[in-house]
Amino acid sequence: MFPKNSGPMNINRYTTTTYLTLLVSLSLSAQVRSYDGYGNNPNNPEFGSSGSEIRYIAPRQYADGIGMPNGADRPNPRSISNELFAQSELIYDEHSLTDYIWVFGQFLDHDITLIRDAEHEPAFINVPACDPVFDPTCSGASLIMMSRSRAMEGTGSSISNPRSFENEITAFIDGSGVYGSTEERALWLRSFQDGKLKVSTGNLLPFNTVTGELNGATDSNAPEMDVNDPTDKRWFVAGDVRANENVMLTAMHTLFVREHNRMCDEIKQEFPGWTDEQIYQRARKMISGMIQSITYNEWLPAMGVTLDPYSGFRDDINPGVTNVFSAAAFRFGHTLLSQDLLRMQDDCNTVPQGDMTLRDAFFKPEVILTTGIDPLVKGMSAQIQQKLDCKVVDDVRNFLFGPPGTGFGLDLAAININRGRERGLPDYNSIRGALGLGRVRDFKEVTSNTEDAIALEELYSDVDKVDPWVGFLAEEHVPGAMFGESIMAVMIDQFKSLRDGDRFYYEVDPELSEAEKALIRNSKMSDIVRRNTSVKAIQENAFVMERTCNDIEIEQRHLEMLAYPNPVRTNFDLSLYSFEEGEGSLTIQNMLGATVYRRDVEIQKGTNEFFVALNGNLPVGFYTVQMKMGERRNALKLLRVN
Repeated sequence: MFPKNSGPMNINRYTTTTYLTLLVSLSLSAQVRSYDGYGNNPNNPEFGSSGSEIRYIAPRQYADGIGMPNGADRPNPRSISNELFAQSELIYDEHSLTDYIWVFGQFLDHDITLIRDAEHEPAFINVPACDPVFDPTCSGASLIMMSRSRAMEGTGSSISNPRSFENEITAFIDGSGVYGSTEERALWLRSFQDGKLKVSTGNLLPFNTVTGELNGATDSNAPEMDVNDPTDKRWFVAGDVRANENVMLTAMHTLFVREHNRMCDEIKQEFPGWTDEQIYQRARKMISGMIQSITYNEWLPAMGVTLDPYSGFRDDINPGVTNVFSAAAFRFGHTLLSQDLLRMQDDCNTVPQGDMTLRDAFFKPEVILTTGIDPLVKGMSAQIQQKLDCKVVDDVRNFLFGPPGTGFGLDLAAININRGRERGLPDYNSIRGALGLGRVRDFKEVTSNTEDAIALEELYSDVDKVDPWVGFLAEEHVPGAMFGESIMAVMIDQFKSLRDGDRFYYEVDPELSEAEKALIRNSKMSDIVRRNTSVKAIQENAFVMERTCNDIEIEQRHLEMLAYPNPVRTNFDLSLYSFEEGEGSLTIQNMLGATVYRRDVEIQKGTNEFFVALNGNLPVGFYTVQMKMGERRNALKLLRVN
């Protein structure tokens, strides 16, 4: 969901016929998965393996028919983001789905797909002149940094051989985010004691050191991991390079490493004579099975996705990830994000360190050293995610990976639009046709939301020019589902292929006993949490809000705020949600703690809107907006710009 790719992989793995034959033979005889997925399918051994070509539901559409990005006749991506995706109010998911939807979704995304950036092939986005965030001085020369997706070697040479892409990790839901997609990474992550994976103090992921501890000597052989700041020296190491991308994702990785090690203890107790390798491989099967079961029995159903009943492995099914899935449809998670991440104790009280803003959660593994993962996994269950729509919070629309002007601030909505263009995705209507859904004739057929339909028409003029990611999010939702019929069709195709094209899917894995399969089926996301943290008060279905905290039903968090616009010049609107009515105080402080604005307000139950006018002489920089009501308070960050 937040791809930031780096580093090469060797795709020339199979250099001789003899070696290829040997690998096929080993894959066929083995009863465990290969780390790179090769040989899962006996008749098509490269299906789903790392380094294999992605699939294409719709024909690629490049400007030159070969590899040049399309969309020159479409609006500027940042303009689309500003006009359509700016979020000015809190819009909660209508199905009461929790943050576990997008957190597990990102964890799963990183288990099945990684298409790396071409570091020396830019796809910069021109920023419209006088953009209030990225071009406040009206230079007309500002850019949003972005690279193209790396082309698969040997492609992009002609119209008959258009630019294509490879998935550099296994497509299978196989726990590769825990174990890795290469033998080298998998071996480094192992402790080689009783089948367990390495952990650091606090039962956290290991660091990139010889000892795996924070203060150990740097291990030059530690697997690469994505970092935002090249001066960083310490980070967690996991099966996927993106595990440090945000603290919630890191917490999810940590949960499944702990579950692996816990499972190793159970296996050793049942089979005391087993070797480290036997225990490790059986625990690996169990954990990958649990991730599969949670995906198909909890996560997908919570979003309204229903697949045909499972009928077993099919060797004619290619489980590879599709271009439209990875470049557009599965990026729906970016509109589900809230500006705040809750950090809660099991009794539902906020930890002393407070909650976190989303913008402060990127590439901050050190945060987990302070509180551990328990407040994060509890907080995920206690907040309803934002609705899937054409709205994205400023934390990723203006502040992704850092503030504007620091070299890190990005706009994820604009990047998603541009990603589809450089990956050769055809327009939204053409993809609908390829999916068999039928083309729409006007913008009102895309959405009944009059405001969105008008914005789409003003931006695109022609319904046949709409970018796929934009059209997908604008669509009317399927009854009982979280998204519209286009995303639904892509999701069904992808997850049916991932299930049916996997010879080691847990339901048919010949090495798993019926008792082990039952344990996998009965291990819900909430069970993984309870077994591996101090959190016990969590709803049975972690993906759907069910519990109460302190006798207050958690529908929206009390005193949650959203400022719009943010960054701000002089005036902004403040949206506030409250469970009760009463008097409150609104204050704004600078980074030194000095109060620069104070106002008493009357708060009504439900949604409140306040207009705030700032002193035009306030210095440029960050400020803290705080609302206090009785003993309860909440705060958010505000950026003042010229």
